[in-house]
Amino acid sequence: MPTSSPSVMPQARFDDAFYDVPNQRPAVPVALRAVSVRNQQVLLHVTDELVGGTLPLLCDVDVRVSLRAEQRGIHMSRIQTALATSAGRPLTDFAVEIAERVRDSQQQEVVEVRLRARVPLSTRTRVSGLSSPDTVEISAGATAGAEPEVRHGVTATNITACPCMQGYALTDLIEQLGVSPERGVDLLRQVPIATHSQRGSVRLSVLARDTTGLPGYPHLYRVLAEQTTLTQELLKRPDEYDLVRRAHLAPQFVEDVVRSVASGLVRSLPSEDVSRLGVDVTAESYESIHGHDIAARLSAPGHELAGLLAAPARDA
Repeated sequence: MPTSSPSVMPQARFDDAFYDVPNQRPAVPVALRAVSVRNQQVLLHVTDELVGGTLPLLCDVDVRVSLRAEQRGIHMSRIQTALATSAGRPLTDFAVEIAERVRDSQQQEVVEVRLRARVPLSTRTRVSGLSSPDTVEISAGATAGAEPEVRHGVTATNITACPCMQGYALTDLIEQLGVSPERGVDLLRQVPIATHSQRGSVRLSVLARDTTGLPGYPHLYRVLAEQTTLTQELLKRPDEYDLVRRAHLAPQFVEDVVRSVASGLVRSLPSEDVSRLGVDVTAESYESIHGHDIAARLSAPGHELAGLLAAPARDA
């Protein structure tokens, strides 16, 4: 059978600069804010309390490199080399390490790295006490440059009940039962009142200049679980009713979700930690009675949020 001959590199006939195309001067010498490598995946062995030790996670990678005006392009192979990292590290440490490696190898001013991975999470149902095989997304990012920054966050699936329709349902209820409006308001606090509900997602991220004092993934997940109603995969009927009941007794717009989560995080941390953090919360609602979806975002320095929460409420 014929065999293929090994590939042979042609003999170089020019100097090294001729073949180093990325380092050539571009036809249009304009600096670029970012050149991105996207839709890349890398297997990392992530160590964290949330994952219960060290776990191999397939992570989505987004690397952004600034580019000087006099350089034609980035060196792609150097980015792939930078992704070959050691095992058994927190995801945020991986992001910092990769960002610094890419900046050193590319010799550019700013490099941003973002990592995302799905994590298996076993939660316990509230009524039956069974183990539910759930998942959350953890993310980490790092900026290497004159203004370094690190960030990490947790994204989970939640359910919200719309507050608007409960007023109409309550009016209907008190008319049907012939009870006073005051008694109706008591019922609103005690039993779930009809309204439409929908699945959504919520992400809580924190950012700082370095990893010192950043609240970990378990802390961020606890804040999400306390400030909104998170879904679970395994729900026996009593668990299902408990979840729906909790969502309807604490109805939320997406606007309520981001405000409550940000408030819950600030109140859960010492003031000295809050003062050095930035807080970023996003929430989406996949609407059940509309063809559109709704999203909200709250992003602010921690000290500003702490100041707003400490200020006395003003009358509308």
